Amino acid sequence: MNVELTKDAEYLLCTLYKVYSEKLKSGISKAQARCFGSSEDIFTNYLSEWLFEDVNTTCYELKHAEMLSILNADNIAYSVSLTDKAIIYMENRFKNNIEELLNFIANLRKIF
Repeated sequence: MNVELTKDAEYLLCTLYKVYSEKLKSGISKAQARCFGSSEDIFTNYLSEWLFEDVNTTCYELKHAEMLSILNADNIAYSVSLTDKAIIYMENRFKNNIEELLNFIANLRKIF
């Protein structure tokens, strides 16, 4: 699967996939684990070091790459969830190796 993403989009996707994986390990269903609320929720809970506008814009970038499913409300990503394509991409990329994923996120974080 050939996917081209900006570093911001890659970081956001990896962060969401990490949370998704943690939710699954805690016993939450796949359907619930892939849901993250709004871009405001993502900003508050996972990426407060970013500007909210950047989180929202990057969510839409991932939507265009078919990695996120988004319902809109007033130009805000109101309901954000990982798509099957995103999960498959991340499973193949990290082969369910959470340590490799965490290292990748840490290295990307250094860029910001």
